[in-house]
Parts: sequence; C-alpha cells; structure tokens
Amino acid sequence: MKRASVIALVMFLVLSLAVVAYAKPGTPVPDRPHQGVGNLKFFTTAGPLDEDEVGNVLAHHHMFVELGDATPDDYLTSTPEEVYDALEPWLTEAKALGAGTFVELTPFGVGRRPDIVKYVADMAELPTMLVTGIYREPFVTDDRPGWVYNATVDEIAEFMWDELKYGVGDTGVPAGFIKLSQNETGMTLTERKILEAACVVAQKSGATIASHITAGPTALSVMDALEGFGCDLDKYRFVWIHAQVTAKADGGKLEGTWGTGYEPGWEYILEAAERGAYIGLDGIGSGFWSDFYGAFDLNLGWIMDLVAAGYEDQIIIGADTGWYDPGYPGAEVSWPGSQDYNSIFEFADWMDGEGVSPELIEKLMHGNPWNAYSRAPVHGK
Repeated sequence: MKRASVIALVMFLVLSLAVVAYAKPGTPVPDRPHQGVGNLKFFTTAGPLDEDEVGNVLAHHHMFVELGDATPDDYLTSTPEEVYDALEPWLTEAKALGAGTFVELTPFGVGRRPDIVKYVADMAELPTMLVTGIYREPFVTDDRPGWVYNATVDEIAEFMWDELKYGVGDTGVPAGFIKLSQNETGMTLTERKILEAACVVAQKSGATIASHITAGPTALSVMDALEGFGCDLDKYRFVWIHAQVTAKADGGKLEGTWGTGYEPGWEYILEAAERGAYIGLDGIGSGFWSDFYGAFDLNLGWIMDLVAAGYEDQIIIGADTGWYDPGYPGAEVSWPGSQDYNSIFEFADWMDGEGVSPELIEKLMHGNPWNAYSRAPVHGK
C-alpha cells in the first residue's frame, strides 16, 4: 500500500475514534438499529408496499373506534357503508393534501372492526396499515369477553402472531405491528402478561411494539419489563405513544398528593429516547388533545429539543384524529373529539414556514414512520 494511502487510512481511523470519544452525552450510538431487518415492507390494505410506494404517512390516526364502555356493544351493528359515507370527505381531503398511507392504530379491546377499516380504505383507495395487540385494562375485551384474563402468555402470543402472519380478524391483511397500552398508575398483571406475549412475538417476527402510555414512570417500567423478557431495546423497536402527556408534565404523579416527583416530565422523555424508544408526539393540532398538548409551537419545541439531543431519527408525529364511533348516536361522526385528518399537513406546512429543513420534515412525515413500522414477512409457526 502506498504511503499516502496508509496516512489517509490512519487519519480516518483517528478521526473516527475522536468522534466516538468526544460525542455529546446522550447522543445515541450511531449504529443503534432504529429499523427492522430483512425485506422490509409496509403491510397495508393494498398489500405489502416498498418504501418508495408509501409516501407521506398519517402515522397515528383512526377510522373506527368505540370508546366509553369497557365492553363495547354498538360497534357490532355498524356497517362498512355507513362508516365510509361519514369518513369519505375527510379521506379524500387527506389524499389531496398528500397522504400516501394511513396507520390505523385501533387494537383489540376498544371496539375494533378491521373489516370496516379495510372496506373504507379500499373504497378511499388509501393504503392503510392495521395493527394487532390488546389495549389496557379495563378495555381488554371486544367480542370475546374475558378471554384475555384467562389466556396464557402463549395463547395471547398466538393471537398476535396469527394476525401478523395471516391477517387482522378476517381481513387477510397482515398487521403491521403490535399496539398495546398500560395504565398510568402502573402495569396490572394482565397488562404485564400481554406485554410479555408481545415480546415473544416481537422476538419471532421483528415487529415493533408500540404502546399508549401517559405516565413517564410507567413508560420506563414497560421498557424495563421488555428488557427483562428478552426484548432488548438495542435490538427490538419500541414506540412510546402519547409521550406528549409526559413531556408537558411537571413530573411523575405522587401518591396521596397533587404534587409531582422531582424530575420533570422531559427527563423521562430523554431517558426513554436514550434507551432507544421512538417518541410519539401524536396530538398535534387535535381538538381533543387541545393546544395544551397539541399546539404547533409547543410540539415544534419538543421536536427541536429532541433533534438537538441527537434523537431526530426517533420522533413519530401524528394527531390521533378521526373517527366513526357508533357509541355516540345521532350524528355521522359524532364522538366529542371527532376531527378530520388535516392537521398534520397543516403542521408540516407551518414548520416549513418556520424554517424547519425539508430534510427534517420529510423524516417526520415519511422516513421515521417507515423505519418504525416496516417489517419483513413472517414465516413459521
């Protein structure tokens, strides 16, 4: 090897070591995996999509949910046609604004109707990702009352595995990932059992685990439990949904007082991000979440703080809007938080006007959700 080449190689190695040695505290390891492995696809109602087919992603929204009763009832009598008639204007407008794919985050337990979602997505010609998984107590039952309580970890894992491999419900559309939730007071034994089953399936499939959590201490305990089950967060992907609640909090809630813990909520966000979690800021522009959690300037501040800390690849944005809820009769789309899907596109345009780089906006609208939710096909039992 020529002397000049040797010198160049040595200088490269020295500079590389210097970057590692003097990296800012809290900066993620550069090769930490924040995406799946293998022949990655976005599993949707239009089939498995490659990254260049996905476009802008509505990364946290809903088409059909029944909230209210812990055991929903009215969702069983809804028809695909009536739901499509109600949602069609919103979906048409979202597509006109640039929506390429829709992630429908309704899991088992809150009146999910995957058959309706598939029908609506097909009619709207908007590829939509469905999820498997089970919501928190008491919302752990739909049309199979009590089965989760009596099921073993392996039986719950089989339910999730089948939906990842064969399809959600009877749709024939494989789930994109696993959606869960845990109570802000801490995991119940049932929720912990569900989480363990999700870890079993993630280890076999590489599918992401995402969870709706509104308390920082619970989020970190969920991450601890996943690692205890064998789902190390430097290998398996985890998304903390609704992290905005903790980001805005003064600290963790304390027993028997209106006070909070010493560490502010933002410290929980940084701890989770440092350990590898995706951070979901998913009430942006939502009337339900209100400006208290969803204001544009507030969320951009959180985004830029995460970027400055080295976590720009771990941010998922959404609005948690929609949807048709048959539990609120009298209007087509009638639950108190009903809202169209436009606010994320309005937020992207607003960020552009605020001088946010096109590269970061593209990452938030496309790259990060692709990395978080794409996966390879699953095989075996």
